[in-house]
Parts: sequence; structure tokens; C-alpha cells
Amino acid sequence: MSTTTSSSTTHRTRRQPASKQRRQTGPAIPVPYVTAELHTTKIQLPKVPGLPSGKDLASAVETVRGQLPSRDQMLFYGGLTAAAAFSVIEWPVAAAIGIGNALVQRSVHREISEA
Repeated sequence: MSTTTSSSTTHRTRRQPASKQRRQTGPAIPVPYVTAELHTTKIQLPKVPGLPSGKDLASAVETVRGQLPSRDQMLFYGGLTAAAAFSVIEWPVAAAIGIGNALVQRSVHREISEA
């Protein structure tokens, strides 16, 4: 048993013998007084009749991706959110800027697709 002293408190810790230490199965993140372990498991899902196939899921994913903003727009919205979160601008102003930008982008996209 080892004893450590810090200011007015005394902490006693016991070291486990090498034979009783737990075997780590994943990466360990050492944190003072706590060790976080990350465990991963692969699960094979059974094939169930009636569920959509891989092609149907890929089609759905492409449809959703088509509705998402572009990378540049996401960076703009992220910066706008960060500015509001750190009180650089007030959140109603950030919301108005974001909504206005989304409406302008939508109208530009419609004009391009109609032409």
C-alpha cells in the first residue's frame, strides 16, 4: 500500500498484483483517478424479408444528401452558430441572417433548375 499526501488530505491506494489486473480489450484513455475504456463490438444483423435492400438505402441516402446544404454553406452556418454561441452577435440576429441566407439560396437554386 502506498500513501500520497496533498496539503491536508491523505489518499491511500493499493496496487493490484500483475495477475489480477484487468486485460484491456480496447484503447484506454488515462485520466487522473479514472481510466476510460472504449469497447467496440461488431454485430452481424440477420437478413429480414421485407426490409429495403442496399440499393434502396443508397437511393434514400442520395436523396437526403441532395437536400443538405453544401460544405461551404455548412461552414457558414457553423460560423454563424459559433458567433452566436460566443455572444459575438445576438442569437436572434444570427437566426435572421441564417434564415435569410437559406431563403436566398433556395430561390437561386430554383432559378437555376428552371433555366
